[in-house]
Amino acid sequence: MLHLKAHAAILKAYLKIMLTYRGMMILHLFRVVLMPLVIAAAWLSIEKADGNPYENSDYLLYYLLVPLVMNLTNSRSVFRFPVSVRDGTLSRELIKPYPPLMNIVIESFTNNLQMLLYLVPFTLISVFLFQSHFDFSFLSYKMVPISILAIFFGALTRLLISGSIALTGFWLEDVTTLNLLLNGSIWALLGGMIIPVATFPEKIRQIAELLPYRYMLSFPIEIFSGRLTTLAIYKGFAVMFFWIIIFSFTARFIWKRGIKIYSAYGG
Repeated sequence: MLHLKAHAAILKAYLKIMLTYRGMMILHLFRVVLMPLVIAAAWLSIEKADGNPYENSDYLLYYLLVPLVMNLTNSRSVFRFPVSVRDGTLSRELIKPYPPLMNIVIESFTNNLQMLLYLVPFTLISVFLFQSHFDFSFLSYKMVPISILAIFFGALTRLLISGSIALTGFWLEDVTTLNLLLNGSIWALLGGMIIPVATFPEKIRQIAELLPYRYMLSFPIEIFSGRLTTLAIYKGFAVMFFWIIIFSFTARFIWKRGIKIYSAYGG
């Protein structure tokens, strides 16, 4: 009960802080939205190859949903934790009556929650403006809760991957490059931000379906758009749970090793 009150207080504090910097949030919104829309415009302007399962309307809907899902599964821990090690603020978190990394998780969650205030209206307005381009026959109310569940576990997967990379901050002064490689570039390509995973060549798509990146972006959208069979959804969740377990143990292992060599200063 004490932990819940503490977490609620931290969440409220971060909401106030982020509402103070609304201009920065709007600029961040443009960054999140513009890239997928530019990519969508590129795909809509080129001729589709034979056998491509995506029509123009499919690309349009996919890239309208990308910013929303990308925001909901985003994690800022990889940027915050190394700083807390370098400036010594981690020392304060270690003596508080809740898990020391929870503060960073709540901050990341608050940032994502704030972005929804802008992204949800943008997505709804865009769907309304382009409704004549969509075929809504694929929509199934049964798929909505499954899509939400996929987003939740996709967010957990990315949190654990980002957390594992962030914890290398015990040894590395700057983990930005490592994150850009493992959690940025590969994610953008194999996660479905640049190219929808369903349109990959068969062999590359099979590899992407075994890696965790697809489940942080493309997978929930594929479920929502009715592109996956029940068996494919079950397989997707099984792969996602596998990576959640792997990175849970990985993060725990790195934390135990790192905290032993952590030397507090500053703060």
